Amino acid sequence: MLTVSQIAPLKDRDPYLYETLTKIVASVNATSQRAGVDPSTPAPAPAPIASITVQASNGWFDISVADPSDARPGLFYFAESDTTPAFSAPRVYFMGASRNLYVQLGNQTLYWRAFSQYIGSLPSAPVTFGSPPTAVAGGGSTGPTPLPSSGSGVLPNGLLRGGNGFGVNPGSRVLKQTLL
Repeated sequence: MLTVSQIAPLKDRDPYLYETLTKIVASVNATSQRAGVDPSTPAPAPAPIASITVQASNGWFDISVADPSDARPGLFYFAESDTTPAFSAPRVYFMGASRNLYVQLGNQTLYWRAFSQYIGSLPSAPVTFGSPPTAVAGGGSTGPTPLPSSGSGVLPNGLLRGGNGFGVNPGSRVLKQTLL
């Protein structure tokens, strides 16, 4: 966070300049926190996702992440697969703001987990498919019927829709301030 220790003496000498600089510092800090670019400390991790569902058929893996948390825009999802339940060498799949992944990986047996993360934040705790982790066999050559969409981005709990990208958070609307 930006701190300017030289501002304090201005409070009595030039209160208008002091107020202006204080607002600028607050705006820079709010922007860097929202963008996740504060160099001093990483932003806290988002809440863990609720669950991950995986099905596979004929070499196609269909992954769906359930995340009913009240997150802010800019949340990204990641899925990981590994040949062992310890995830000692996981392959990472960037899902972006989407909560679904449909990928051809052939006839292999894989364990899956998923997590979320904001740019500049720590990642959430990973959640595995099954507890303990359950292996999913890829099988032959054509894909399964896709799982229902989980949507993407930040939406009120239970609301799903496509074309939402990073999401819409009505509380993040920028309001024009009028000075009288």
